[in-house]
Amino acid sequence: MRTPNCECCICGKPLYRRPSELAKVRHVACMAHRGMAQARSGVTEAQQQALALGRVPGTNHRTGYVHRDESKHKASESHKAWCAANPDKVKARSEKTRGDRHYRWKGGASRLNAAIRRLTENRKWMEAVKKRDGKCLICGSIENLESHHITPLANLVQVNGITNRDQARDCPALWDLSNGMTVCRPCHYNIHGRTYAD
Repeated sequence: MRTPNCECCICGKPLYRRPSELAKVRHVACMAHRGMAQARSGVTEAQQQALALGRVPGTNHRTGYVHRDESKHKASESHKAWCAANPDKVKARSEKTRGDRHYRWKGGASRLNAAIRRLTENRKWMEAVKKRDGKCLICGSIENLESHHITPLANLVQVNGITNRDQARDCPALWDLSNGMTVCRPCHYNIHGRTYAD
């Protein structure tokens, strides 16, 4: 048990609180007298505003808060390191929320093509193609770059007899970098016969 460093403001019971906690609170109370201590201390104007905001549906005290880039990078690196160190847990976690076990499952309403395009493997393939080329291979632009399948994805799915996402993950032909080229968005629209509106 830690050495007490404060006491309850109601009954005087010796308590331990972290120094960082003591610096933030207006009173220290044991569990039995917490409500009484809160009533005695009252509610500050800042707390009242936060409580009022919290009662409005769809709002919370962090609305509009923007994380710093360093914080985002640190969290990203930490998550990548954890995933690399625990591949079995990552796989188990994904299996637990896949298909009809996911809370947004709607009976398999999405098409296979769309489902494959949402795979992590597809995102990695697109990033690898763009990193390899670095610019649009048609016009040389470096703005709004996208990855284009030379042999259409629908053809690859049909030729390789893919019927679900697990088969798509295990099919090397789908993730072959030689079947990809980097193009800018206007050129990509042009390839597929669509009109690009900036």
